[in-house]
Amino acid sequence: MSLDHQVLPVESRSIRPRGDAFYGRLFGWSLKWRGPQPFLVLEGGICAVTLPKINGAQVLTRLADTGCGGPAMAVLTQQGPRVAILAETDGLIPPRISLPQHVEVLAWGTQLPLPTDSGRAEAHAEWLSAPDPRQRWLPSLDAVLAAVRPR
Repeated sequence: MSLDHQVLPVESRSIRPRGDAFYGRLFGWSLKWRGPQPFLVLEGGICAVTLPKINGAQVLTRLADTGCGGPAMAVLTQQGPRVAILAETDGLIPPRISLPQHVEVLAWGTQLPLPTDSGRAEAHAEWLSAPDPRQRWLPSLDAVLAAVRPR
């Protein structure tokens, strides 16, 4: 059999190597895999602010207007579609009672599904603002929460 007719094993056609290289090595994010689905493990100073998707566009616009835009994704949850904005924990996570009712801060080992380019219809996440290899920093948690609570 010639090499150009060789069938590659399923593992070498998976997105795992690309996900590990892109998310893991390029951005330094901790990943966990469940089958073909990569999950971002929120640790090492990374957290996510989640809010209903209907409120997400306003918050992302405020962040962009202040130069604090960063990676954000739409995720399907038991509470419905939500926006998850990745942020750097810059101190203590505020207590739940101090946050607006519709906002939640996820951290400490929580796992978020990461978007894949597999084209699967059942994908549980999509980038609204994809991570940029030229700008690998995340906005601070304080900046994201300030955008959630406009003055």
